[in-house]
Amino acid sequence: MDQDQRNQLIEAYRAYLGAFRANDLEALDALVRYPVAYIGEGTVEMLESYPIKPAEMIASKQWHSTADAEFEVVGLSPTKAHVVLPRARRLRADGSLIETVSAF
Repeated sequence: MDQDQRNQLIEAYRAYLGAFRANDLEALDALVRYPVAYIGEGTVEMLESYPIKPAEMIASKQWHSTADAEFEVVGLSPTKAHVVLPRARRLRADGSLIETVSAF
């Protein structure tokens, strides 16, 4: 996999995060291929629509920004990709830490 492909994938992931933060469900739907596996507390579901209401999550957590987000592409094929976010910090408007997150 070449660096251009990696860069395109990371840009797509950044677009996904931007759409999430903007609560732009139309943009999220354009970026997500359904069905999507949603893993929650004690459950795994296959869904045909986006499983989270971003505005509700953002408001409930008082989530203002994300810091220290670095992405690593660990696999890429013509039909799928694996991206790891080893660590990022979600912050309130005053800069205080809400939580540290990671994703695959």
